Amino acid sequence: MPSEFPPDHELIAFFESEPTVLDPDVPWIYNTLSFTTVRSEIEVRCRISPSYGTLTTQLMMSGRELAMFEVQDAETIRVIVSGHQEALVATFAEGLFLNSFTLQLKPQVWVGWGNLPLYR
Repeated sequence: MPSEFPPDHELIAFFESEPTVLDPDVPWIYNTLSFTTVRSEIEVRCRISPSYGTLTTQLMMSGRELAMFEVQDAETIRVIVSGHQEALVATFAEGLFLNSFTLQLKPQVWVGWGNLPLYR
């Protein structure tokens, strides 16, 4: 389970929608959350299972998949807001030798995995 996970209201604000939850009677931290957001012509689908530290992100355009990212064993999952930019960032334990994963929705959709600046 990640040592950090955003509160419900931060995720709703980031994705600008309520998630579909796998089990409505279970708290979000122990559930599977599915968010869908559309920016311009890009549909962003994000499925998060916080207690497992997993995050799957699909970028779709006109019903076709452009890219898919699957993150496992995230140590932290955070929403970071800086000015007009917002991003969901997953980081990993130092011993896994993995770089951070970033999903930015504002001001434009951008995804990065590696030693990159947090935002574009």
